[in-house]
Amino acid sequence: METAELLGALCRQLPVLRDYARQTGDGAALEEVLAAARRGEPVVEGLRELGLLRVLEPFAARATPRDTGPPGGGLVALPGVDHSGRVAHGDYRCPAGSCSRIEQPRPGDDLPVCALHGRPLGFG
Repeated sequence: METAELLGALCRQLPVLRDYARQTGDGAALEEVLAAARRGEPVVEGLRELGLLRVLEPFAARATPRDTGPPGGGLVALPGVDHSGRVAHGDYRCPAGSCSRIEQPRPGDDLPVCALHGRPLGFG
């Protein structure tokens, strides 16, 4: 499994993983692994020690856009003074460029946020 795929799965599943780690008393250890990931350090062993690697592997295998549409992403209406309805074509991606997470924009959805870095995903 590639690191980018693993980090994408970690980002998507982080709220659930944090809850689980708190319940098992591993919250502090998980936060240490997350800090290492933010610094660009390897996290596979830390996730394995917490028993989370096997939980993330199935999600990492399908860390592709949640909506399979045409290549290159979805369409997003850009606000304009003239209300011309200009449209941008693209995907939301990891703001740090460290994972393979891709989200396609859908009307009415909130801006997706990277749970690992605490920043909105970048559009492009």
